[in-house]
Amino acid sequence: MKPHKCGSVHGRFQPPHLGHQEYILAAMERCDFLWIGIARPDIRESLPCDVAKHRAEQSNNTLTYYERISILEEMLIECGKDRSQFEFIPFPIDQPDRLPDFLPTSVVCFTTIYDDWNRHKKLQLEKIGYTVEVLWERKEKQYTGQIIRRSIQMGTPDWLNMVPSATARAVRNLDLRRRLAELSVP
Repeated sequence: MKPHKCGSVHGRFQPPHLGHQEYILAAMERCDFLWIGIARPDIRESLPCDVAKHRAEQSNNTLTYYERISILEEMLIECGKDRSQFEFIPFPIDQPDRLPDFLPTSVVCFTTIYDDWNRHKKLQLEKIGYTVEVLWERKEKQYTGQIIRRSIQMGTPDWLNMVPSATARAVRNLDLRRRLAELSVP
């Protein structure tokens, strides 16, 4: 029996990478049903983030809400997860007072800690009334969206070793390289 009936994870997933996959699958081992929160669901809304300034930059928010949930759904099904085990919700972590509009505070929030931004999020969630369960704390990330986006934009194949096959297909189908290039033009 799993420790929790229901749990949640959250991230920008720009794009979903193997670190995100590891995080989501670890959370799914701890609950029967998982809410997957999409941070910055409206990529046209540029909310400042003092703790992690890069989060607000348009070039770091290239995939729409729908594109991200489509990739994540495909990724999890390819990992053998049943579609009835998870669902997606907007997760406005940059406007924490709005979070209970999307996810009841009775749902445990799973997180990981790598840096000050993660510690900040944990405190924000607890302040609102969520129970936060840290899955792991590590000194450095093996994968980052920033490195993956840069590799895609430059046309180097390095990013392919950092993402699940669902993300690789979506990057090609959506022509993410072109989109990133257009966002980098001043």
